[in-house]
Amino acid sequence: MTPQLLRLKEGDDVLIAARPIAAGEILRVGGAEVPAADDIPTGFKVAARDLAVGDIVHRLGMPIGRVTAPVGAGEVVHVHNLESQYLRTHRRGEA
Repeated sequence: MTPQLLRLKEGDDVLIAARPIAAGEILRVGGAEVPAADDIPTGFKVAARDLAVGDIVHRLGMPIGRVTAPVGAGEVVHVHNLESQYLRTHRRGEA
C-alpha cells in the first residue's frame, strides 16, 4: 500500500502527497489525525504542522517560501498561501 504522505527530511514543515488524497480522507500528521479539507493531488505539499502568516516553510531542509495565510496541519501548501522565496533568493545570487 502506498503511504499517504512522505517526509523528505526531518524538520521539514511540509509533507508530500505520495498519492491522490480525497477530501475528507483522514491524514496522519504529526501524531494527529485530521481530515483532508480538499482533494490533494500527488506531489502537492501538505502542512506538517499549523503554520502562521510570516512563517518560513522548509522542504528538504531548505527555505522555499513564506506563509501568506494561516495553514492548518494537513492542509495544502501552495501559491494561495505561500509566497515563493526561490526567485528572490536566486536573483540576489544567494544559495
